[in-house]
Amino acid sequence: MFQLTLKRKIFLGFGLIFLLLFANVLAVYFGSNRMSSEIGRMSAVASVNATVLGLDRDIQELRLRVDRFVQSGRESQSSAAAEIFDRLRVKIEDTKKDHNDPEMDNLFDQISLRLKEYSSHFESVISERKLRQDLVYLQLPGLAKGIQSQFAALSDTLETDSFSEQARISLARSQSSFSETEKYLLRYFENPDGELVEFAIESIATTVSHLESSEIPEERIKSLVDSIANYERVGMRAVQATRSYLFLRNVLIAGEESEVSYYSSKLRSRAADRKHLIASQLEATSSHVRTISWVIAFTAFVMSVLIATRLAILIVKPISDLTATFETLSSGCVLTAVPGSDRCDEIGKMATAARIFSDQNRRTRELLAESQKLGSELHKKAALLEATNEELDGFAYVASHDLRSPLRGIKHLAQWIEEDMGGNLSSQGSVYLDNLKKRVSKLEVLLEDLLNFSRVGRINPPKEMVDVATLLENIVSMVDNPNGVKIEWDPNLPVFKTIRPPLEQVFMNLIGNAVKHNDKLENGKVAISCEQEGDRYRFSVRDNGPGISSSNFERIFQMYQRVGSRTVEGSGMGLAIVKKQVELFGGTVKVESAEDCGASFHFTWPVEPDEFSADRETRQSHFAASCEVTV
Repeated sequence: MFQLTLKRKIFLGFGLIFLLLFANVLAVYFGSNRMSSEIGRMSAVASVNATVLGLDRDIQELRLRVDRFVQSGRESQSSAAAEIFDRLRVKIEDTKKDHNDPEMDNLFDQISLRLKEYSSHFESVISERKLRQDLVYLQLPGLAKGIQSQFAALSDTLETDSFSEQARISLARSQSSFSETEKYLLRYFENPDGELVEFAIESIATTVSHLESSEIPEERIKSLVDSIANYERVGMRAVQATRSYLFLRNVLIAGEESEVSYYSSKLRSRAADRKHLIASQLEATSSHVRTISWVIAFTAFVMSVLIATRLAILIVKPISDLTATFETLSSGCVLTAVPGSDRCDEIGKMATAARIFSDQNRRTRELLAESQKLGSELHKKAALLEATNEELDGFAYVASHDLRSPLRGIKHLAQWIEEDMGGNLSSQGSVYLDNLKKRVSKLEVLLEDLLNFSRVGRINPPKEMVDVATLLENIVSMVDNPNGVKIEWDPNLPVFKTIRPPLEQVFMNLIGNAVKHNDKLENGKVAISCEQEGDRYRFSVRDNGPGISSSNFERIFQMYQRVGSRTVEGSGMGLAIVKKQVELFGGTVKVESAEDCGASFHFTWPVEPDEFSADRETRQSHFAASCEVTV
C-alpha cells in the first residue's frame, strides 16, 4: 500500500495553504487592479477638478480685470484680460483631451463659445472707449476752444467797426448759449442722461439763432456758424459713442459674464458629481476586496491550524525522541539502541543517521586519544626547537662578538712579524704574510656582518623624524664609490617619524651593492624613488648594472650567498640583513631584474611604525631559517 512520506505530507499541507494564499493573492491582485483603475479615474477627475477650479479663478480674475479696465481705462488691465482670455482657451482645449465625458465636453464648448463672444465684446468696449476718449477729451475740447477764440475775435471786430449795441448783445448771448452747450455735454459724459443731450441741442440751436438774428454781416459769422455745426456733429458722435460704450459695458459684457459664470458653475458641479461617483465606486470595490481577503485568509488560517496539528502529531514526538538522542550523542556518549530505527520515512533515516553518529562517536574517541598523544609529542619537539633556536641565536652573537679579539691578535702579530723581520723575509714568506693579513681582514668583515645580522631586533632605539633625502646624502658620503657611479633620488622623498638605524642600514646595503656591482664605471647610475601605498612607503633602488638572473632572486637574500662577479669583494650578508630588517618592521622586499638589464630592489616601510617589539620567537625563527639555509 502506498504511504506518504513526511516530506510529501508536509508538501501536501503547505500546497493546500499555498493554494488558499494564492487565491487570496489573486483576489487582492484583481481587486487592486480595479482599485487602481478607480484611483486613476479619480486622479483624472481630481486633475480636471483642479483645472476647473483654475478656470473658475481665471474667469473671476477676468471679470475683475474687465471691471477695472472699464473703471480706469488702463491698458495694463486690458492686456492682462487679453492674456487671461488666451490662457482660458488653451486650458479648455488641453482639459478636453484629458477626459471622455460628453457632458463636460459640451460645457467646455459652451464656455469656450461664451468666452469667444466675451472677448469680442471686450474688444468692442476697448475700441468704443478709445473712440469716446478721443471725441470727449481731445476733439470736443479742441473744437470748443477754437469756437471761443472765434467768438473773441468777432467781439473785437465789432468793437473796432463800431457795430450797434444790439449786435454786441446778440453776440454775447450766442457765446453764453454755446457755453451752456459745453456744460450740458460735459454733464452728460459724466452722468449720461438723455435730457442733457436735448438741452445741449437746444443750446446749440439758440447759439446759432442769436448769431443769425444779429446785425452782423453773414460773411463774418459764416465761419463761426460752420464751426458750431461741426462741434454739434462731433458732440453727437461722442454721445453715440458713449451710448454704444455703455450698452456694451452694461448689457453685452454683463450678459456674457453671467453666461460664462453660469457654465463654469455647472462645470464645477459636474466635476464634483463625477468625483463623488468614482469615490463611491472605489469604496465599494475596496469593501468587496476586503471581504474576500478576510474570508480566504480566515480559511487559510483554519487550514493551517488543522495541518499544523496533524503534522505535529506525526512529527513532534519522534523528533523529540531523536533530539534527546542527538543531545546524548553530542555529549560524546555511545548508544546501543536508537528510537525510530524501524520506521521507513525520514524519521527512520534520521534514526539511522543517529546510529551512524554513535558509531562515529566511538571512532572519534579513539582518534582523540591518539591525537592527544601526538599533540604532546609535538609540544615537546616545539619546546626542543625553541631551545635550539635560542642556542643558535646566542651562539651567533657570541661567536661573532668573541672571535673578533683573537682575529685582532692574529692581525697585530702579522704586523709585528712584518715590522721585526723587515727585509729578512724571503719573497715567498712576504707573500704568505700578505695572504694571512688579507684572510684575517676578510674574516673580520664576515664576523662584523654576522654580528650586525644577530643584532637585528635586539635593540630598541627611539623613533625620530627622518628626512629620507638627508639620510641618503649621509649614506652617499660614506659609500665607497671609486668609479664615480652617479647616485640620484626623487626630490620629493618623505619626512616621517621612524627608527633611523634600521632604515639607514637597509639603504646603506642596497646602495652599496648597487655601486659595488655596477659594471658601467663612470656611466653607472643608481636612482632612489618612493611612493606611498596606504599606511606604507614603497621605496625603490634601481641601477643599470649587470642585472641578476631570475633563478637567483631567492638565493641573494640568504646568508653568505653571493652572485655576480667573484672579483667584487663581499661577505654575502648585505641583502640577508636587508631582508631581516624590512620583515622585522612588517614589510616586504623583492627584486626585479634580468641579466644585462640592471636591477630594481623594492621594499616597504611603515609610515608610522608601531613601538619596536620584535619578540624572541620572531628573531629566532629568522635566524634559524637563515642558519638552516647556510648549513
